Amino acid sequence: EQMLNSLMGMADTMMVSNVGSVAMSAVSLVDSINTLVIQVFAALATGAAIICSHYLGKGDEKGANKAARQIFLTVIVISLTITAGGLIFCRPLLRLIFVEPAVMENSIIYFLITASSYPFIALFNAGGAFYRAGGNSKFPMKISIISNVLNIIGNAVLIFGCNMGVAGAAISTLV
Repeated sequence: EQMLNSLMGMADTMMVSNVGSVAMSAVSLVDSINTLVIQVFAALATGAAIICSHYLGKGDEKGANKAARQIFLTVIVISLTITAGGLIFCRPLLRLIFVEPAVMENSIIYFLITASSYPFIALFNAGGAFYRAGGNSKFPMKISIISNVLNIIGNAVLIFGCNMGVAGAAISTLV
């Protein structure tokens, strides 16, 4: 699943490269931030899987459900905090990394749109962890594959069909 998440960023970069080097630079640099954030969510999901698996291993389904609710709320709070921080401090954060004004403008567009997807990515990771803890690892993998296919189709339609460039690549990642 982590490979598929990386593949989505790579697909955005490859498809946006047809728009120009400025757009490609913006997407690839913002995706480095996005990858870091997604890894934080993956780590939270791993912890969630361990906690739920512990309860399920003991046969305590009620404890597993209680832990899942607490994890769900924790993930929502953490992801909304990271999203709000990213949206509020977008420009200062990007100024630490980007220099060229044209890259900066494209980076801001791409970052603001993709950062709004952080809570959904975090919830997907937590939900996938719950499924894996219950012994069903196929379902989250299928969802990741479907999401990647929809992202690539969305990229093609929005970047090339609608000429939306970086914004099109970012919007298609929301699927």
